[in-house]
Amino acid sequence: MTFEEPKFESSLTSTILGSVETPSNIFLHVNPAEETSSKQEAETNITFESIVESTEDDHVESEHQLQLILDCILPPRVYEQNGKLWRQQASLHPATRLDMINLEEKLESELKDRGAKPFGICPIRRDLYAQFFDELIRQVSVSCAERGLLLVRVRDEIRMTFAAYQNVLESAIAYGVRKALFIENEQTRATTEWKVQKEKNKELLLKIAQLEKKLATDKIVSEEELEIVEQRMKDTNERLVEANRILKNQLQSILQMDDMSHVKVGDTVAQ
Repeated sequence: MTFEEPKFESSLTSTILGSVETPSNIFLHVNPAEETSSKQEAETNITFESIVESTEDDHVESEHQLQLILDCILPPRVYEQNGKLWRQQASLHPATRLDMINLEEKLESELKDRGAKPFGICPIRRDLYAQFFDELIRQVSVSCAERGLLLVRVRDEIRMTFAAYQNVLESAIAYGVRKALFIENEQTRATTEWKVQKEKNKELLLKIAQLEKKLATDKIVSEEELEIVEQRMKDTNERLVEANRILKNQLQSILQMDDMSHVKVGDTVAQ
């Protein structure tokens, strides 16, 4: 029975946290897919420690035990196709020198075809090397399960370290985005406030100009009124001076007439 295997995208999140579909590995040497009846049957709940403890000595001899260990190290790929559930396990076939040469050529070909960057951060290159490392773990586990488990610990430690760095990077990016949005909002608020203050400044300058104009007008009016009052007071003073002069002359005339009348009376009495 032949069928086309579905392709699943492999990501660090799905690898560490787990997913419904097990992602495929283009380098991993696997057995032909077998149909399974349920997901519970397809899942592997046996641990490496329980397998080792079940053996009479410290060496794994049977293929069944080795397959169980590989299922613990490299969980079987479980997927659904045409309404049926399929399970594909890692192969127990040991790698030959020719297999290693072909594996290296396939890695170089995939790196080139998928456009992986030779330097710097590259998700494509990281994904290919992660799949390549899983195949190396399978090869080592076939010859020595204990060494395979140690390589799995190294792999998981690298993945957890990378996930931690990725989390720090995402947090830094999120902080940068929040900071940029905050700065943008502050700039918008400052620009709006500046426009409001600018309009208020224009209004105040216009009011100052109006007050200065009114002050100049009031000053001119006050000066004109002051000149009128001064002229009026000057005219009044001149009239008073003239009236005083006339009254003074009249008083002198009266006094002279009075003196003359006294002289005449004295002359009359003397006669």
